[in-house]
Amino acid sequence: MCVILPFARQRFTPTDLLAWGNIAVDRQRRGLWQNVSRVTAPEHDRLLVWLPGKQNPTLLLERDVLGLYRLSYHDGNGWYQFRQGPSIIDCLAHMDPDEAPQRKGAGSRSGK
Repeated sequence: MCVILPFARQRFTPTDLLAWGNIAVDRQRRGLWQNVSRVTAPEHDRLLVWLPGKQNPTLLLERDVLGLYRLSYHDGNGWYQFRQGPSIIDCLAHMDPDEAPQRKGAGSRSGK
């Protein structure tokens, strides 16, 4: 008798990690990202990105217990979610935080 365990919905799939890895390697090679780290917990799986010259992570890709993917950007004041969807491509297709709509109540950012 064989017991089949379902894949944990809060974990990135091997295909997710391959897609993310291709992006990460390219962006690190070009000097756009300084470091990438993975953090797992019973309720989520997270990939964090440090941009050059930053002490704290700036980008966060997360998959939660419902299997929902979220991409967030830390603007210096807090995390701002700018993409989400049922598949990783919903987040990876638009990874540039400059494409995100402005935070409600925030003025336009200078230098853009």
